[in-house]
Amino acid sequence: MKETKSFHFRNYVIGLLSLVIVVIVMLNVKLVRRNYMLEQELTNAQAFVQEMLLAYEVLENETIKCHDVQETSPTENETEAIRYHVIRHILDEAPQILRWFFDEDVTLNEPEEFVMLPNNRILISGQWVCFYHERTYTIEAIFSFWIRNDELRLNLLSYSPFGWADWISPWESHNQHAWVRHHELETVPVRFYWMGGDRDEVGYNIEYLTGETFSEELAYHAQNHLNRRIVDAWFVGRILYVNLHHSEPMRMSSGTFGEYAMYTTLVSSMVSVPDIDALVIMVNGQREATIGGHGMTFRDIYLINSF
Repeated sequence: MKETKSFHFRNYVIGLLSLVIVVIVMLNVKLVRRNYMLEQELTNAQAFVQEMLLAYEVLENETIKCHDVQETSPTENETEAIRYHVIRHILDEAPQILRWFFDEDVTLNEPEEFVMLPNNRILISGQWVCFYHERTYTIEAIFSFWIRNDELRLNLLSYSPFGWADWISPWESHNQHAWVRHHELETVPVRFYWMGGDRDEVGYNIEYLTGETFSEELAYHAQNHLNRRIVDAWFVGRILYVNLHHSEPMRMSSGTFGEYAMYTTLVSSMVSVPDIDALVIMVNGQREATIGGHGMTFRDIYLINSF
């Protein structure tokens, strides 16, 4: 009896110890698993922190670059100061420079009419009393400017001596060296536009003109594609002048939409000529001529960078 009790007690103790061992093993497994998960979370957190540090470094570098660009790029105030400086020099020096070409005084228009062009250039206008022809002409001139040794300098790039008067052949002018009727490119691609009954229906035909005979070929293709008669065309520097026949205003009178279509296709075609800064369209030498019967007028000068 005593041995039976001893056996049961021993089995009870062994079972209890086994249960404790199982519990301890399970707790160890849980602990090991938890430690593994904590290590994984720690690894992920370290990777996230590393990514954040790299992102912050990239952002800091971009900020430094942006700061450098802001420091090197002129502010609006600096740009306005440069413009004021250029205009002041234009008003002081341009009349003397132009007088050297015309041998007569040139009066500049108000600075509000001057236009700043890309690549450090400025387009100015003025009045020239030509005693040779006994007339007053409006002129345009394009100057380039740059700063050297803290001093702003000007250079006359191109000019046009004739303006508000009946057209006179440039070859009759004593300034004929300023005029050319050929294009500097050997082959000149020009788009001749058309417009359908719906204003959204617009297209063009491209013609490749020969640079040496540019003016003649421009007149030919304008007649062929646009039904417009060009008397002559020439360049003064990078300004293209197109002179229409005196009958064109009457021929372009065909209702508001018809006039708009003729006007738009002509101007769009002429500004497609490559390597020009500005376009002037005249009728029998007259600037800002009225076309059609509804008050539409050719603009005094078309700046190519506005298209």
